[in-house]
Amino acid sequence: MIDSMATRQAVGSLPLGGTEPLISTAVRWGDLVFLSGRAPIDVATMTMVSDDFEEQARDVLRTIGETLTEAGSGFEHVLRVVCYLRRAEDFAAWNRLWAETFPAPRPARTTVCAEFVLPGMLIEVEVTAGVPS
Repeated sequence: MIDSMATRQAVGSLPLGGTEPLISTAVRWGDLVFLSGRAPIDVATMTMVSDDFEEQARDVLRTIGETLTEAGSGFEHVLRVVCYLRRAEDFAAWNRLWAETFPAPRPARTTVCAEFVLPGMLIEVEVTAGVPS
């Protein structure tokens, strides 16, 4: 578990493009943890985990859960979520997965449609969570 003093602490890393991690998986500041946007990418092959929206979304939520656990938090402590969808028609599926994943009272949320740099990417999610004492 990470010390909760008010200093910036990296939680994990995404080793993209070299030996030094380019992006922290998350950064903890005191009792808050800020996750980088999570994409449905297999980091071993740098390819999309699937071309199916639900499979991509479930993979993103799985990796978010792993990072939250590593930071001493969990889905029940998520305060805010920003979700980027490639296609508006995936909004209903996202709402269903949202309700399955985040317990009540659910966090604040923003969902927008956006283009992605990586071909085939249908979702990206970023999370801010509390870390209980």
